[in-house]
Amino acid sequence: MNARRAILVLALVCLVILPARPARAQAPTPDPFPRRVTDHTGATVVIPQRPQQVAVVGQVPPLQALLAPREIITLDPDTPAASPTWDAIGLLVVPEASAALHADRVAAARAAAIPVFQTGPVTSLEDWTAALASLGRATGRDDRAVAALARLDQRLDAVAGLVRERAPVRALVLTPEGYTFGQDTLITDLIARAGGINAAAQAGFDDYRQIDDVTIYELAPDVILLTPAWSAEEAADFATSRAYDGVPAHISGRVVRLPFSPTLVPDPAAAVVALALVFHPAALLFP
Repeated sequence: MNARRAILVLALVCLVILPARPARAQAPTPDPFPRRVTDHTGATVVIPQRPQQVAVVGQVPPLQALLAPREIITLDPDTPAASPTWDAIGLLVVPEASAALHADRVAAARAAAIPVFQTGPVTSLEDWTAALASLGRATGRDDRAVAALARLDQRLDAVAGLVRERAPVRALVLTPEGYTFGQDTLITDLIARAGGINAAAQAGFDDYRQIDDVTIYELAPDVILLTPAWSAEEAADFATSRAYDGVPAHISGRVVRLPFSPTLVPDPAAAVVALALVFHPAALLFP
């Protein structure tokens, strides 16, 4: 690891491990169990007792901020619905978009009297924090949710203070298949919090869109962010390809492979810090 990279890594670690300030408001006294909560679909879910273990179908990143790995049981979609030991599970969490696809899982849980809590899509930081708060109530980890939200606020405020006077950097996110992320996506929100502008969203692109090399030239991003789906070899080939010699990001050598998924983000604060280090390294290293 060279000296510059070592300094960047140290800065990232220091910002991420800053102690949390007091919560924005005093956490209310948690309701006792049994507890009635409302999930993303508007359904009332009755949870008889604080779940010791929570099963999840699919990926629900905010849940990782509330529970230790030993408290989460990830159900493999390829195994029979009857295979889990439901006796050890106090709650099933499933994204609404996956509920129909895994209807057998949902039915098996309900047949075993396991409450089912459905979550919604996360297309913004507001969605992420709302999901964290609602899952905190559903799992009985209200205190962890309050602490996690306080830490998130503090770290985002720290980054905002460092990049506030800097000119925004225009970034473009690309998958290996040539798709980019536009308006109403979580990565667009995270880029903005890090002192950047999502060039695709600025151009009016919605959600996800496949683009060609001509569009990349037209968008003229200052930075190109490659998703983790790119292999190291593929990323290196893209960064050195003569096909993009006229793109500002290519000219300056600012083609970066993201260390996190643009859609499944377990720690938004760490993601924003990582982006800010790409966009404004001088601001974070020499505030």
